[in-house]
Amino acid sequence: MTRRVLVAGGTGVTGSSAMATFAAAGWDVHGMSRRPPAAPLQGARHHAADLLDPASCRSLLHATGPVDEIAFCAINEAPGSLVEKWTDPAQTDRNHAMLANLLDAVLATSPAFRHISIIHGSKAYGVHLPDQCLTVPHREDEPRVEHENFYFAHEDEVSRRAAGQGWSWTIFRAPIVLGGGIGTNLSNFLALGVIASLARIEGRPFDFLAGPDEGVFQVVDADLIGRALVWAAGADCARGQIFNISNGDVTRWRSLWPVIAEACGAVMGDDRPGQSCTAMARALVPSWAEAVARFGLSAPADLNDFLGESFALLDFALPSGRTSLLSTIKLRKAGFADCEDTPERIRAWFRRWQRDGLLPPP
Repeated sequence: MTRRVLVAGGTGVTGSSAMATFAAAGWDVHGMSRRPPAAPLQGARHHAADLLDPASCRSLLHATGPVDEIAFCAINEAPGSLVEKWTDPAQTDRNHAMLANLLDAVLATSPAFRHISIIHGSKAYGVHLPDQCLTVPHREDEPRVEHENFYFAHEDEVSRRAAGQGWSWTIFRAPIVLGGGIGTNLSNFLALGVIASLARIEGRPFDFLAGPDEGVFQVVDADLIGRALVWAAGADCARGQIFNISNGDVTRWRSLWPVIAEACGAVMGDDRPGQSCTAMARALVPSWAEAVARFGLSAPADLNDFLGESFALLDFALPSGRTSLLSTIKLRKAGFADCEDTPERIRAWFRRWQRDGLLPPP
């Protein structure tokens, strides 16, 4: 019998890859988000729903029917104040309520429900806290860095509710994610693709925007996360576990900048750290609208509709001189050992975005 998965946040960076990967694995795939997908989904069905509304969640489960699995890739960020709101109790409450409302609806309607996977990030280790002394590498068994964080609310919610029940959970902690498409709101690399592509079109160099004292970090491909979600759905050893996940290599922005420039046909420029990517995006609004019209792109002409808070996310990621590395030994020993070459996957994603009309051709 075909198993049914519900992907919460199905149009986001990780959610869209999760839906495609579950569909390729033969699952009956249902994705949900507040906004419809920009293009028809292959092998999956989309449902419009608001996870902050319990009635909307109940209607969602009426539409999908009983589900066996949840891939929870949804997130509610505060527009216009991304980083400042990461430690806001109101954000914790919103994201906690989203998970709780969906679980309420699923548990009331799905007697065969067995498992939920949740995608979190390295903020669980306090990488966003300026005064936090970071361990290298981060391991899943580290004590919590006590601070306001909806990741912990999620962990406590599923741990409490699954105790003694017939279902369980898995949590993945990811570094910077490579992937996404239209309306994905949090995509560092797609936002850099816009900056580099417009520099090439306008005959300007693609200046290096990261800080002079960059740290070493990791990237994870959204498609690799999708494969991990499918694995966790069938792996007994993933039950009740938290796993770090990454591509498996390490990098720094200075190593990735020429890869991005080449993918967009841009010329490397000078070092110009300290620039606000959010302010840069505002200045690029008319240029982007002209590029969409000139090249007949499928991407929205409104840069905010296209990429949301992605430029604010760059303002957090680029200046950081901190080294943040995740140990993925636990995940590999559990049986999921997939890996990716980050520069190779950046080139592949940029080709995909150019082919799909999200970036101008190089």
